[in-house]
Amino acid sequence: MKKTHILLIGILAGLTLILSACMPGIRVVGTPGIVLSEERFYVAYGNHVYAMNATNGNVEWYYPEDSNNQVMFYSPPVVTDANIYVGDVANTFHKIDKETGAAVWTFTEAKGYFIGQANEEDGVVYAPSNNGNLYAIDADGNLKWIFETDHFLWAQPQIGADAIYQGSMDHFVYAISKDGDQLWSTKMAGAVVTSVVLSEDGARLFVGSIAKEMVALNTSDGSIIWTFAADDSIWGRAAIVDETLYFGDSSGAVFALNVNNGQLLWRQAFTDSIIGGMSILPDGIAFVTEEGTIKTINFDGSSKWEASISGQVFQPPAVNDRYLVAGAIEGDNLVYAYNLAGTQIWSRTPEK
Repeated sequence: MKKTHILLIGILAGLTLILSACMPGIRVVGTPGIVLSEERFYVAYGNHVYAMNATNGNVEWYYPEDSNNQVMFYSPPVVTDANIYVGDVANTFHKIDKETGAAVWTFTEAKGYFIGQANEEDGVVYAPSNNGNLYAIDADGNLKWIFETDHFLWAQPQIGADAIYQGSMDHFVYAISKDGDQLWSTKMAGAVVTSVVLSEDGARLFVGSIAKEMVALNTSDGSIIWTFAADDSIWGRAAIVDETLYFGDSSGAVFALNVNNGQLLWRQAFTDSIIGGMSILPDGIAFVTEEGTIKTINFDGSSKWEASISGQVFQPPAVNDRYLVAGAIEGDNLVYAYNLAGTQIWSRTPEK
């Protein structure tokens, strides 16, 4: 098994062992979850969630006000117009006021901790937990329902018009009604670590797994439309632009496929593993390799620019129409910000 796989699984195994034991605090290094929103971005890492100014990296607020070694954040937040939703590894899910950083509510009924990113629609948040449960929590912080799977949920659920789609490390993809009932399930060849991706018309679902496959499913019944064999395991989320699906694998290859039939349009090979997945720029695709190389490419696969940061990266970069922000561990800084021309603006580790 590759070093990357050992490290990621080790992080989870370490958390499981530590949180199940009677120990004073958590002794494990996780990865920062970063979301960019207009002129501010939000970093969930360690004891706090930070709101940082995208222009200069200054911390505008942090949550919670007091540190608690039992409360650690590694899940990327979900950012809406007014609130932030994020889970921690103390089995608690938080709704935070976006402007002030004050707690709106905390949900404490989960039986497992949160590593995967949640999703939200109409005030209802869908939070995947490490105990294999997907929790639906209403706008007031009350539990609506629980959907149970048989293994860890690291993947963000995707919300369609009539269903929620959840990938699980039990090798299944589930379609769940918005009342919490199973509509269908489809078994993949391997564990689904990353988020599934919906087509623009909602008719197809694209699923990467660590079994080295990208699979297109029919959202109406879960039937397989096509399967594409990658070079290695797929840990990061894919991206769709027009009728093209872009994704990377742990060998360092990037693929562009026709979404309708799975035909390979092009493939580019890079030297380092791509674990974090793809982010869409206004005029291309961005990703960061495990060893800290930021790469931006045009939609035809040709290079735009690249830059190197210190540390290891297991999350996709956060991007908007002005900035690209990447987070790393075991490097000089935690967060690195660039403009879309590839010029570094600043780098820093947020502090209280």
